[in-house]
Amino acid sequence: MKKIGTPSAPKPHKAGSFVQTERAAHEAWAKLVLKQPKAAALMHLLCSRMDASTNAVVCSHTILAELMGCCTRSIKNYLKSLESERWIQIVSLGKGAANAYVVNSMVAWAKDREMLKHATFKAQVIVSADDQSPEALQADLRRIPVLFNGDMQMQAGESAEPPTQLLLDHIQHDLPSISETDDQ
Repeated sequence: MKKIGTPSAPKPHKAGSFVQTERAAHEAWAKLVLKQPKAAALMHLLCSRMDASTNAVVCSHTILAELMGCCTRSIKNYLKSLESERWIQIVSLGKGAANAYVVNSMVAWAKDREMLKHATFKAQVIVSADDQSPEALQADLRRIPVLFNGDMQMQAGESAEPPTQLLLDHIQHDLPSISETDDQ
């Protein structure tokens, strides 16, 4: 079981796990690589982690710095550059909170572009164990035993025997089966 705050790798590639780009965006991206290679690399990172429906990623500067192998000051500069050149939109989630970074859907997208016009907001959220309280990392959550994932809950501990129903008068306790020969 993963601990709370453990950074994860991007979801493994499977059918339908893709990002599409415009040819013109590739030309602009190539120029960005020459002008600001680290900002271009951050753009690739955001595209690899963006939500398929909204092109959004929610993440702190600290996490982005960890993923990019640089300092948070550099990340802030790369993000400012990507925003000013309209590669991304930065949506604040509150003062001092992480931001949502929305990749410009004219550059890259993973679903039908029509879906990106809706106001629904969903994102891939990336957190780090370093940003969590020690109590949250050490807490063992209660586990409920199950027989099958999502099906039923298995009782644990002492409990009363399950109730039994006595046979009622004039009721057959076994129903007869119907076979193909009985239908004829």
